[in-house]
Amino acid sequence: MIRTAVAVWKGSPVIGEGLVSTSSGVITNALYAAAGSSEGDEPCTSPSEMLAAAVASCMSLMLARETSRAGLKPDQVKTEAVLNVDQKRGYWEITKIEVHVTAILPEMNEEAFQKASRNAKEHCLISRALRIPISMTTKLESNHAAFIA
Repeated sequence: MIRTAVAVWKGSPVIGEGLVSTSSGVITNALYAAAGSSEGDEPCTSPSEMLAAAVASCMSLMLARETSRAGLKPDQVKTEAVLNVDQKRGYWEITKIEVHVTAILPEMNEEAFQKASRNAKEHCLISRALRIPISMTTKLESNHAAFIA
C-alpha cells in the first residue's frame, strides 16, 4: 500500500503559506503554516498538528483492533495526541507526544484493557516510525456513560 500527500509552499518560511492534499482526497488544498505562525483569522493547520492527528487516529484504530482481539468489542475509542514543539538551538523540534485515550467497552476488564493498550502503542505504525518519546494514559469507561465528543 502506498499513501501520498502533496504540499506546496509559497513565500518565506515565516510569512508564507502552503497547501496540502492527500491522495485519498480527504484533505484537499488544506491551508498550512509553520508551527506557531498560524495566528491569523483563517483556519490553518501545521505539519505538527497533522502529525498529532496521525498519531491520534492511528492509536484509536490500533486500540480498537487490540481490544477486539481480546474479545472486548469496543463501542468507542477516543484519543487525544498532545504534541510538544520547542525551539532548540534556532530550530523547531518535536520533543514529545502525550497520548490520552478513553475507551468505552461493554465489559469493564481493566487487565485486558491495559494489555490491549500496551499492544496498541507498540503496534501503531505512526508511533513506530517516530523516534521521540510517546507517553500514553488510558481510561476505561462503562458503555452506559454518556460520551462527549
